[in-house]
Amino acid sequence: MKSLTCMMTAALLLAFGCSKDDPAAPAAPKNVGGSGGNTAGPGGMGGDGGEITVDGNGGPQTPEGTQRVNEDPNAPPVLAEMAGLYYEVYQIADKPYTGKVVEYHATNVEKSEKVYEVGRLTSFTEWHENAQKSHEVTYAADGKTTEKRWNKKGEQIGATTSGAPGRGFSWTFGGGQSARRIDGYTNKASDLVKRVFGAPDEEQNGVWIYRSMKITAVQSGQIMTTVRFTMANGQVLSVSVEP
Repeated sequence: MKSLTCMMTAALLLAFGCSKDDPAAPAAPKNVGGSGGNTAGPGGMGGDGGEITVDGNGGPQTPEGTQRVNEDPNAPPVLAEMAGLYYEVYQIADKPYTGKVVEYHATNVEKSEKVYEVGRLTSFTEWHENAQKSHEVTYAADGKTTEKRWNKKGEQIGATTSGAPGRGFSWTFGGGQSARRIDGYTNKASDLVKRVFGAPDEEQNGVWIYRSMKITAVQSGQIMTTVRFTMANGQVLSVSVEP
């Protein structure tokens, strides 16, 4: 009888554990994988498979200070350039940008600097590869621009102040509101172009070139900074834009 009691006691100890201090078994992970989970798999918003928070509609919740970019499959993607390559943007800050955007020559000398204040481009500066300043444009809130240029010796070669309002506007190419489409100037008079944008930064065989512009190519979402108006017989024959 005593032997039977010991055997029953041993069985109970094995079933329920020998001590209440033994560590509990780890809980099963929640919602890992599967179509209804909240963990991003390969290619998801989490990228590395880490857990992300979902909103009330079951979609990823954006971090504070950002908003979701429209993910309509029929809408063109929003792209951002990094080191000459373009990447699709899924989130965007909900406040206009304040700060600088700097690029460098291959020699690590500063090439250009754009300064933004609450989303508005206030100045654009370029340097030659020998570190001498080559170009400087300041944009006033009323649309007026002041521009200066220097050669590689540091000698100033031009200074202009323009009341042309078009230099301070944001434009689109290939779509958007007609009043802000830069390609809407096709077939317009060359005098109108000068009234809106001032004198061109450069003229090459009838092509008027304006730099330091703010143009969004609607089809790609790419930001362009140079526009070329090809002139013929006092009219704009064609309009093209470049990064």
